[in-house]
This record gives sequence, structure tokens and C-alpha cells, in this order.
Amino acid sequence: MTTSPTVVVRRATPHDVADIVRLALEVQDVHVAGHPDLFKPGGVEPHAEIATRVTTPGQFYWVATLADDTVGYAYARLVVEPESLWRYASRLLLLDQMGVDARHRSRGIGEALWGAVRETAAAEAVHRVVLNVWSFNRGARRFYEQLGFTPFQERLAFAIEAPDHQSG
Repeated sequence: MTTSPTVVVRRATPHDVADIVRLALEVQDVHVAGHPDLFKPGGVEPHAEIATRVTTPGQFYWVATLADDTVGYAYARLVVEPESLWRYASRLLLLDQMGVDARHRSRGIGEALWGAVRETAAAEAVHRVVLNVWSFNRGARRFYEQLGFTPFQERLAFAIEAPDHQSG
């Protein structure tokens, strides 16, 4: 009888930065493939920036591991929006990034990461967790909908002219 390793999710430390960057590059590749006119190959935050965020209050990184391998990560940040003439004050957690190594998808890793995000949201007493997902990324949209996310705000675009990224 074989047993599969258990997914462990924990808060990230500065020692996890290289694995976070590796996974973020994989996520970036999906974005580059989906919208090469917008996304740059290799575009991720520098190691030092992530290392700083890992230890900054109100910023949260988690990593998911199987045995000794880091196979997923999530990054969220606390956002406090003051009351205005047209909106009530709001306290939310912005789930800015989430990725699971393509070789390990459909094993409950994303759900385990979401569990950690949700626990933090409750501990931080936020009103909601908000995220952005690109329309072309049907797999991510389906995943988030299965977790219970529903449309909240939409952005529409009208392209006037394709950008020429070659001209510098």
C-alpha cells in the first residue's frame, strides 16, 4: 500500500523566496501565453521585494509543501478603504497571487492554500476576500468559482491599437 504525502501549508519565511519566485514565474508564463501583448516573459518581483513583504505586517505569503517540495504559494495583503461620500469604509484581504506547480494540480493544494487565506481573513476581521482573475484563464476562474467566489466588479477593455513593445 502506498500513501501520498500530505499537503502542509504554512506562512512563508525569507528562506522560501526562491521557491515563490519559481512558482510565480510559472504563473507568469500562463499570463504571457494568454496575453502576450500585456505580459512580459520572466516578469516577477525581485527576490528582495518578496523577502521584505514576507515579514511586513499586513502582507501575507503562504507556501504549500508536499514532503520537502514547495508546490504552491499564495500572497495576499490587507487593504483598508476609508469611508467616502459614496462608499462605506471597507476592510478586505486582496488575494493578489496564487499558484500551484502544474505537475501537482488537482491534488487539493489550491484548496489548502485557500484555507490558510480564509483563516487569516477571519483573524484579520475583513469584510471580504477579493481577487482579480484574467478572463482568458478559464481554469483559474473555474477553481475560484468552485471555492465560492462570485463576480464582484468587472473591467472591460476596448483596444485602440496593439502596442508595439519592440520599439522600446
